[in-house]
Amino acid sequence: MVDNLEQEMHPGRRQHLLTWLADQLQRYELCPEVLWSGPNAVLRVTNQRTKAIRFIACVPAPQMATWAWVWSNDWALITDPRAVPVIAEAMSS
Repeated sequence: MVDNLEQEMHPGRRQHLLTWLADQLQRYELCPEVLWSGPNAVLRVTNQRTKAIRFIACVPAPQMATWAWVWSNDWALITDPRAVPVIAEAMSS
């Protein structure tokens, strides 16, 4: 039997979490796209104004029993309510 933590930390959740983040970032006039599928998925975010392209990965944070989004120079736990605005600001700069 699989416990809740093991199910929560399953690599298959990565794509689901990145898809959710992509939906959130569209509200900030960014163009996110999930690349690849399954445990190798990453999020490519294009800033339409500057044409800058950045990438976001989703990695396990088992010590916190959750996941973290990681991008160049920073990271945020998915459970942090400030994560999406912080990521949007980083992707817009």
